[in-house]
Amino acid sequence: MTEPMQDVQPVTLSSQAFLILCRLYDGCYDELKQNEQLSEIVESIADMLLAGVETLEKQEAKPKNITFPLTMQQAFFLRRLVVELLAHAPQGGEDRTAEWLQECLTALSGGGVSSNAPLS
Repeated sequence: MTEPMQDVQPVTLSSQAFLILCRLYDGCYDELKQNEQLSEIVESIADMLLAGVETLEKQEAKPKNITFPLTMQQAFFLRRLVVELLAHAPQGGEDRTAEWLQECLTALSGGGVSSNAPLS
């Protein structure tokens, strides 16, 4: 089942937020993949994230932001996952994971990235 092209939306994240999203997705990939009903979307998201990481690794000068395409279904799935991860992320202190996850949530909700946007 393929998504119509008009359902694909560009999502822009800072490079660091993108890499955090990839790392966290990788951490729960095996568990998500076990659900046969989710297998296709889980795999399609993994392929897209892996392609983004491979593209980053090939670049000498790392970009500040990364824009990648997601279908509405992929964005919804990732947004739900990020909400769950954000609920368990450490708040404040030296760990900026919650801040980057909040950036992911904003971008996946259609907000885009802004370097001076408040993360509340």
